[in-house]
Amino acid sequence: MKKGFMPLALLSLWIAGCAHGTPPRGWSVTGSTPDHYEVGTQPGNLHSGDVNAYIRSTRPGKGFGTLMQTINADGYRNQRIRLTGHLKTENADWAGLWMRIDGANRRIAGFDNMEDRGPRGNTDWRSYSIVLDVPSDSLDIAFGFLLHGQGEVLADDFKLEAVGKDVPLTGSAPPSLPTQPANMSFSP
Repeated sequence: MKKGFMPLALLSLWIAGCAHGTPPRGWSVTGSTPDHYEVGTQPGNLHSGDVNAYIRSTRPGKGFGTLMQTINADGYRNQRIRLTGHLKTENADWAGLWMRIDGANRRIAGFDNMEDRGPRGNTDWRSYSIVLDVPSDSLDIAFGFLLHGQGEVLADDFKLEAVGKDVPLTGSAPPSLPTQPANMSFSP
């Protein structure tokens, strides 16, 4: 390979990586349109000497970008867990914490993305929480924070912990599906 030459495949990966910044160690970038967002860390403004993670929209659109991680559910099975974090938004369509519990056969056993109660517009720092049950057959737990549409969200002070059953759940229950097909002849 010539000195100073970067193969096209490596160059395109590098450019794609630059398009959305560098995620904090242990976190990854995903979403429906991750290339529409810039992510990274910056000096914090919640606590002196702290660091905040951020997601910023870089172009118009209605998708979402997220910083996330996935962990093995072994240490949390048969428990109720709470994800807590501080968020601050600027001109955000909407933002929020999110968490998903994946069960056997990748069945979603619990999910919450705060779509109905996440911060919108300009908000100051506030603590938010998601609480879900982790069934005995759970395989992994995915969690993070997201920005849907335009704007910016800052995040700080995340914590994942087991809590008592007295702490109310926030997520939606898995859908209850019928056991038999219905109206296969499409009659009114």
